[in-house]
Parts: sequence; C-alpha cells; structure tokens
Amino acid sequence: MLASGQQEVMDVLGRQFESALIRTALKFTHGRKNDAAVRLGIGRNTITRKIAELGIDGAKDD
Repeated sequence: MLASGQQEVMDVLGRQFESALIRTALKFTHGRKNDAAVRLGIGRNTITRKIAELGIDGAKDD
C-alpha cells in the first residue's frame, strides 16, 4: 500500500483490523454482541456502532 502511494493507509488497515477482531469475537460468542463487547473491553453501544459502520452481519442482541 505504501509502495503504491495509497493514502490513508492507517485508516484502511485500522478498519480491516477492527472488522476482523469484532467478527472473531462475535464468532467466539456465537453472535452475542454484549458478550463480544465485554471480551473486547468496549461498551455495548460502541460495538453496536462499529458493527453498523463496518457492515458486519451475524450479530445478535443479548
């Protein structure tokens, strides 16, 4: 990405990392958002917002 001159590398990679981390936590908690949020050390509202922003499917309300 850097070699090709792409801009906003941190933003792109940060979103990809967040998405992968949240997806993994949701898979581990069988889609339960609250449990995933607790394991990630973030609030329920934060994970709900990030799921919407990142377009992540498969999350359930607890």
